[in-house]
Parts: sequence; structure tokens; C-alpha cells
Amino acid sequence: LIHLLVLSGLKVAVFARIVQGALTPVLGRQAAWPALGLIALYAMVGGATPAAVRASAMGGLAIAASHLGRPSHVWTSLALTAAAMLGWRPELAWDVGFQLSFAGTAAIILLTPAIASRVAFLPLVLREPFAVTCAAQVGTLPMMATDFHVVSPVAPVANALTLPVLPVLVACGLLLGALSPLPDVARAVAIPISGLVAYIEQVGYMLARIPVAAITVPRFPTWLGVAYYSALGPAIAGANSTGHRRKLGFVTAAVAPAAISLAALLMWAHAPQEAVVLNVGDGQAVLLRGPGGAILIDGGPSPARLQDELGTQLPPWQRKLDAIVITAPGLGHIGGFAGFDRPATTVLLPNVALTGSAWRTAAFEQAARGASIRRLVAPMTARIAGFELQALAPEPGAPGDQVGAAYLGLRAVSGSGLSFCDFSDLDLDAQIVAATRLRGACTYLFLPSGGRSRLSPDLERRAITRSTQLIASRSSGRLAAGFPPSVLRTDQEGTITLPL
Repeated sequence: LIHLLVLSGLKVAVFARIVQGALTPVLGRQAAWPALGLIALYAMVGGATPAAVRASAMGGLAIAASHLGRPSHVWTSLALTAAAMLGWRPELAWDVGFQLSFAGTAAIILLTPAIASRVAFLPLVLREPFAVTCAAQVGTLPMMATDFHVVSPVAPVANALTLPVLPVLVACGLLLGALSPLPDVARAVAIPISGLVAYIEQVGYMLARIPVAAITVPRFPTWLGVAYYSALGPAIAGANSTGHRRKLGFVTAAVAPAAISLAALLMWAHAPQEAVVLNVGDGQAVLLRGPGGAILIDGGPSPARLQDELGTQLPPWQRKLDAIVITAPGLGHIGGFAGFDRPATTVLLPNVALTGSAWRTAAFEQAARGASIRRLVAPMTARIAGFELQALAPEPGAPGDQVGAAYLGLRAVSGSGLSFCDFSDLDLDAQIVAATRLRGACTYLFLPSGGRSRLSPDLERRAITRSTQLIASRSSGRLAAGFPPSVLRTDQEGTITLPL
């Protein structure tokens, strides 16, 4: 019911009718122009969110068309509003509110009549909000699952029971605003309104107690959303057609998602070796993947973000990792492993006595699931999932209680010979020693500490060539002075995929 709190098309319609009803006796036909100005003001007061601007613009176009004696076409209004908003701010195309508002509106226009006709047994006062909510939910389901990770099957029922009282609440709210200079009168008028608010609260409370009121969707890959809409679009077209076109629409609705799903499966099965720097915020997590399996190096600071990223990057059937590598004990490296539910075959750790206990907990949880624990020091090598992991640090006997002195530095080499170097958060002295262990330059170099400090000169000379690509994983802020502008940053690029 959160949408009851935001500015919607229904609220704009109610507001427009109230304004026009109040101004028409005074201004006659000219009441349309002040009404348009007040609707624009209403949108700004509502925060000028994409949904508010969309609703106000479409409502304003309908009023203007009526005043000018021109027909109003809802698809033309929707397209014109979207074009104007994107022309003003093109980045809105990636705004969740913009996407939900326009997708939901389009779905309401397309699906509401068909849904309403199938629930004709409901009273009209319940039928319309139920059909509208079902239509909006069908049109925005992949977006809700992707961005909010929750889907509510009881939402249509909740809206059918509460939306009929919304116009009354909007009108009463405007009346209370006008009565604000008379607080005693406003309090008296608010008494019956409080009953309506209590009714909405109880509806939400009772329906929220149903076990399936909110279904959590931990991950919803992009290909699944594409498959969903590839079925929904032709199905709607087929339902609104006859004869050959009707059959073609339904056949396409069945074949298209199956073809997209098959293509996604084939791409995963034959995916080339890649290093994926996950966008986990102020920390680091790198996924090495290929036909031979997957290796996760560190987990970043957030369990939720790590799970989301892995759900997007790995196919649904690939739950088990070939290896988990913990390079350092800091929160930015192991925070994401709290409650981590993916098992691993092997856990790689630096062979030193690191401080802290969180990294031990993560390793022991994997060991309890059957993982083998393997400790590395330079210059050991591990061959896992088609990658050769060359340990560059720590040195045998390195002080594990000293920050940055004994973390695990790696050079991962693919079957094609390309390499990804991860020096964790090694300090400058440890970097100097690690540089001597390098068996070649790095194709990709993951900057220590998110690029907040410079590399040691020795490491720069041995690891970096003109073709080396530098990568930094961080949430925000500037890089240390001296790094080139070509550095790829997760706070700017999002998750970064590097071919190996």
C-alpha cells in the first residue's frame, strides 16, 4: 500500500476535479488554465518525482485537450510525456521510479479492461481497483523482483479494499489544509477522517499477516526479465487480435521466452573465461568464471550485495563454487560472507596467523559443508577451475598481526595467458616483495585499497605495461594522485567484466 502515500494518477484526477469544480463557477471555461498551474504546483509539492511528473503531465494534457475541444488519446499523452521527460533528463531512463511509472501505466491501459471483464462478479467499487492493481503488477513484476526483491500476491486485494476511499481522503486532506488557520475546526473535521485512515491501516495489518503476503525474490536475472516481457507482449497482442494474428501472437508468446531461456543457458555453458569485479561498495569481491567453474576472491562488505551480484553473474543451477579465496581479514573483504549460503569445494587462505575471527568463521562454515582448507604463501601455485593462481604474498613467516604485511596477493592466469592481479590491501613494503614474485606483467591490475594510495614503484615497474588496465573497487571518492583517468571504477561503471 506504499503507493497510497505517493502522488499518483488517481490523486491528480481527484485534485483536478476539485480544482475545476471550485474555479469553474467563477472563471467559466478559463478555469482550465489555473487548474493546469495548480496541478503543476501539486506535482512540485509532491516532490517532482518521475511518477508525480508523469501523472501531472498526463492529467494536464487531458485538461488542455478538453478545453481546446480536441480529442485526448492516452497513448499519445503517455508517449509525449515520456519523450519530454527524457529530453529534459535522459538519465531518467535508468531511474526505477520512471520505469515503474510508465510500465505500470502502460500495463493498466492494456490489461485493465480484460481483467475487469473476468472479475465481473465483484462489485464495481472493488472490481476497478482490483483490475488496475493486477494489471500494474503484471506489467512491473520483473522490475519489482529485480529492484525491490519482493512480490506481493495480496496487493490486488489490498488495493481493492482501500483505493475506493482514497478520493475521499484526498479531498478531506485538501480541506484540512485549507482549515489549518482554524486548528479547533480542523481537529473536529479530522475525526471522521481518522476512521478512514484506521480502516486502511487495519486492512494492511490483516493482509500482511498472511504467510504469502510478501514473497522474497533473492535474485532475478536480466535474461529472465527479457523472457517474461517477450511472452507478455505477444500474449497481449494475440488476445486483442483475431484469426491468424491471434494464433501468431500466442505461438510467439510461447516460443520467444523458451528461445531466450535456451540462449541464456547456452551462453552460460560456453562462457569464456572472465574476471568479474563485482560492484559491492566500499570493499572488493572478484569472480573468476569460465567453462571449468567459478572462483570467488573475497566477499565485499555486504552479504545482500554479494548475493545479488552472484545471482546475476552465475546461472541458477550453479550454486557451488570451486573455490573461495580470502585475501585479508578486513570487513571490506569478508563482511559479505556472513550467512553465505553457497558451498565451495576449496577455501584458500594466507598461511599466516591473521588477526580477527570473522575470516575464521567464514572458513569454518565452508569446512562444515565439506570444503577443504588450503593455505598459501609465495611462491606457491594452485590450479583450480581452469585458472592458475600464483601466490605473490605473503612471504613465509610474515607477521600476520601487522596490517597489510601478510595478506594474500594473487596473479590469476587464464588458459589464454591473460592475467588478473589482485594485491589485496598489501602495504608498500609487502608490495615491494610481491613484485619480485611476479612471473610476468598483469593484463589487469586490481588496485590495492580501492586506489586510495599509490602502488610501490617496484610493483608499478614489474606489473604494469602500457596495455595494463587498472581497476578500482570502491563506493565513492577520488583516487590517489598519479593514476590515469582510464582506471575503471565500480562506483562509476558498476560491475566490471574483463575477458580473460
